[in-house]
Amino acid sequence: MTPVPLNKPLMLPCGAMLPNRIAKAAMSEHLGSSKQSPTRDLARLYERWSAGGAGLLITGNVMIDPAHLEAVRNVAVKPDSNIDRFREWAVAGTNHGNHLWMQLNHPGRQTPRHINTSPGAPSTVEPVNLLRRAKAFGQPHAMDEAEIGEVIQSFARAAAFAKTAGFTGVQVHGAHGYLVSQFLSPLTNLRSDRWGGSLEHRARFARAVLAEIRKAVGDDFPIGIKLNSADFQRGGFTEEESMRVLGMLQEDGIDLVEISGGSYESRVMLDKVDNTREAFFLDYAKKARAEVDIPMMVTGGFRARSIMCDALADGSLDVVGMARPFTNNPSVAQDLIDGRTERAEDPPAIPGLGRLGGMSEAMMSVAQMRLLAKGKSPTLLLGRASAVFAALVEETASLFKPKRP
Repeated sequence: MTPVPLNKPLMLPCGAMLPNRIAKAAMSEHLGSSKQSPTRDLARLYERWSAGGAGLLITGNVMIDPAHLEAVRNVAVKPDSNIDRFREWAVAGTNHGNHLWMQLNHPGRQTPRHINTSPGAPSTVEPVNLLRRAKAFGQPHAMDEAEIGEVIQSFARAAAFAKTAGFTGVQVHGAHGYLVSQFLSPLTNLRSDRWGGSLEHRARFARAVLAEIRKAVGDDFPIGIKLNSADFQRGGFTEEESMRVLGMLQEDGIDLVEISGGSYESRVMLDKVDNTREAFFLDYAKKARAEVDIPMMVTGGFRARSIMCDALADGSLDVVGMARPFTNNPSVAQDLIDGRTERAEDPPAIPGLGRLGGMSEAMMSVAQMRLLAKGKSPTLLLGRASAVFAALVEETASLFKPKRP
């Protein structure tokens, strides 16, 4: 078969080579242990994805601070972390020659209240969506200089840990309203010191994190960042500002930028996508190409093989990112590369929960990952129903018990 852009290798600025142009974007797997360690289920899930043909797998957010988690079943890098558990995960996830990058994250003000009643953030601005009314998040406090410095070093230590454990790169989560994104947004960063105010000051935190990671891992280890094209909120982080940040990242020598968008107050990443519209950050990527020349991955809406190939062929992007289709078919990347399928399919909707839109699809993806992690097919109807029920029970129960130290 005549090669198509999907299976062309990509050389990153650090010298690492991605074997093809398809990536599994991060999804929160909720498969860590109660002590935030990787589990055999997590390793089994990534072994299946490694065999599925994607050139790059990016893990769900691994937390750099056990006092700041997105959920109780996150994996976290801690001083007492058992590195052998992480090595098992890394070996399983790279077993078929692909890259496996650990996504590093700190949720900041988006830390659930039952985990931390006073999470660190740029400023004392609470989330203002329905979750606030339910008091799901703690009341954030504005971090002082010492706390900011410690968080930056925690990112660097976690990256060095990931490298030692055998992961082939790291990605900093700088989107979706988490801490790095909070520093970038003028809605959540009200500081008047060197960490807030102008865009250059608001971007200082992200750049400091990336700089310290580079010092910790060396020049030949891939470092990426997930960045919002915009927050899609009035007065928030804009597309123009995002473009300017891309220029800063190019100066800093970033290896791969993944473009996404939205936050928990404007949930673009969970909105139901119109089936007639694909790659809804592709227009942004095309504009960015006129401003910067850095490897770019775009995630959000890609489903048709023809559109993926066209976007790669015309240089709009370098890597196609997908997430939910990997939970429906763990071999979707190889099927697209080999031409066995012309369209990547999402998991089916949960019966009776269609009104929840994207939230229903996200819950189904978690359920599908649980099935794959058990070595089961993601298409078993009864298995899906039981997995959804188990996931909802476990996450709900966690609200009523304290997190283990």
